[in-house]
Amino acid sequence: MSKFFSLSLVAVAVAGGLTLYWRWPAAVPEVLPAAAVVVPSRQSSTERLSLPAAKAPAEAQSSITATLPSLADTEVDGQLRTDAAGNLVLDLALRDYFDYFLSAVDHSGLDTVIEALLADAHQRLTEPALGQMIGLLGDYLDYKRASMALMQQPLEARQQVDPQAQLQALQSAFARMDELRRAHFSAAAQEALFGAEQAYARYTLDSLALQQRDDLGEAQRTQMLEQLRARLPDALRESEQRQQLALEQLQHSEQLWRDGADEQQVREFLAMTYDPDTVQRLLDEQRHERDWQQHYQAYRNELASLQGRGLSEADGEQLQRQLRERLFSSEDRHRVETYDAIAAKQPEPLDP
Repeated sequence: MSKFFSLSLVAVAVAGGLTLYWRWPAAVPEVLPAAAVVVPSRQSSTERLSLPAAKAPAEAQSSITATLPSLADTEVDGQLRTDAAGNLVLDLALRDYFDYFLSAVDHSGLDTVIEALLADAHQRLTEPALGQMIGLLGDYLDYKRASMALMQQPLEARQQVDPQAQLQALQSAFARMDELRRAHFSAAAQEALFGAEQAYARYTLDSLALQQRDDLGEAQRTQMLEQLRARLPDALRESEQRQQLALEQLQHSEQLWRDGADEQQVREFLAMTYDPDTVQRLLDEQRHERDWQQHYQAYRNELASLQGRGLSEADGEQLQRQLRERLFSSEDRHRVETYDAIAAKQPEPLDP
């Protein structure tokens, strides 16, 4: 999936990428609601047969990787499709196509990425679909710029440690993201590009809200979770069920470790569900996680020993920062800070 643009590229998104957008013919403003939405032209046929757009020649991928080296040894993700009248079909594959190119922004810069995307699209589409795609690309770039600013808003201290405050923050972010998409896209385009993502996000938030309710018994909570799951689209529901099963199996394997099982016993349990390569990967991940937790606990023990010296609050905070920097990599420090924030709210030392 795509990366969010870095702050240094926001100005480029406006001055560079969107300039390219405004130089192309305007997109036809309305789209028809459908599972795969078609952007109509002024002389659109009533027939809605969806056809794959003409494929780019083999050398097109070489041209992409020559311009965008970070995409070397990859294939273009997503797909551009047109209907029988040559109008662009809006679906998730189109968003994947945009995101494939935009994933190279950090490495190559937005101007270069947009040039490569347009060059590739020219080999796949003709008018009216080409102009419609470029119009939508401009909207998508504008949306990505705005969503980046939204996603980079930091959590307040309370939201980092209070589950209810975290849920409220997530619900607020979801509502604002929904408003943002409605502001940049038609209802049909929003559903085609983001509908599945929004459905699953809504399901996740509603599930978290149910988990926090203390007025429900376990049977009631399970029944209501099943009702939420039943509202998901079929493909999402099946995917969620597979994820839930996988989560339960991993939780069971972790319980085996806690109960004193050896690696061979855990391996045999995981092998009932997963292929050998996946079993080995899961065992490696669990081993790494156990090592990390032991490392964190050793850090907490050393921190407690140092803080017992009667240091001032400022000196204690400085010592804690120095200890984090000495014992953990920069990639791990955010996780350590989160654990420490939770530990500060606990009456007893945190057992991660």
